[in-house]
Amino acid sequence: MSIDMIYHYWLPLLAGLTGAFIVLGFYRALHTPNQTFYGGAIPEPQLRGRDKELRFLVRRIITGQSTAIIGSFERERTAILAHLRDAEHQTKLYGDKAERLIFSLMDISTLDEQYSFAQFWEEALKPIEKIDSTLSNAYKACQDSDFDKSDLEQLIVKLEQNNWRLVLMLERFELLLHHRPLTTSKFLGGLRNLATASSNSSLVVIVTGNIPIFRFHQELKSLISNASPYFNFMESIILGPLPEPEIDKLLVQNERDLTTDECRFIKESTGGHPYLLGIAISSLQEAYENQEKEPLEIAKQIFSKRIKNLLDNLRQSWFPNTAQAFRLVAQKRGEVARFNSELEDLAQQGLVIQNQENGEWQICPRIFSEVIAE
Repeated sequence: MSIDMIYHYWLPLLAGLTGAFIVLGFYRALHTPNQTFYGGAIPEPQLRGRDKELRFLVRRIITGQSTAIIGSFERERTAILAHLRDAEHQTKLYGDKAERLIFSLMDISTLDEQYSFAQFWEEALKPIEKIDSTLSNAYKACQDSDFDKSDLEQLIVKLEQNNWRLVLMLERFELLLHHRPLTTSKFLGGLRNLATASSNSSLVVIVTGNIPIFRFHQELKSLISNASPYFNFMESIILGPLPEPEIDKLLVQNERDLTTDECRFIKESTGGHPYLLGIAISSLQEAYENQEKEPLEIAKQIFSKRIKNLLDNLRQSWFPNTAQAFRLVAQKRGEVARFNSELEDLAQQGLVIQNQENGEWQICPRIFSEVIAE
């Protein structure tokens, strides 16, 4: 190939192609919709280590799909819901979809036992009342008919026609079992039908709780003779422990460099639970801020006290069989075979572990065993 051909043909051609690629890049950057599915660091300490779960939830919301968040620690579940609906994060989380999302939060533990079907929907749909006149009129029609099935369906249609999506968040969904007016086919079946009216639904339901969906359905059978698996339209995510490499990454991200002994204490005590890791690190920070002579030992005491309160609340929130199964494992008594289902639930959430050699169940994480022993 001659020098003249390189200068007069190939170099201009390469320059032209390079320019075209640059222009194309700018065009795509300007005209491609913003679809960033959760980017950047998580500001809340309670959510460190939950990036994967948050990205999953954001994708589900954007695509109109419902989800159940199952985990042992109530504050962790609550923090996830708060982050998902926080106005400061919405553009970053949902891109150009953010401005068409409406969030509604209900805590089932705050509802009266006789809380009615109509009261539920009036509160759940309240956020859409002031969006625009079309939705306001549809909401008013629902009120006038005591939230009749056909009017509820029309309201969801109006949401879809106007490109809105309602994200209904229900905390502590397992407590629905204690609300007779809401443990009916009319309510549970109606909720499912509204959320699955289309493949890209304008009603997304996110529930949080400490029992798996199938356990909820099992308990429901004692209340509704012909109970259907009403929540089978949801996909579940389990807030279990993280693998050790992920925990190591979180420890490296800590504001203050941790000693080898401090890292060992945190990793061995928390069993890979990022929520417990946050409590352990805050205990250390408190000890250093108080200028304790032996900060690690004081931090262990602070951590143990906080875990005791946490564990007491946790056991009170469980169903009786789950609490009994956990107690039997803690007491190292052998008669746990009849609680296999409950133990499998606890194992999924990283609270018990089965020894592969002898089949015995053990409490996990270690700090729980230590608190119970005391």
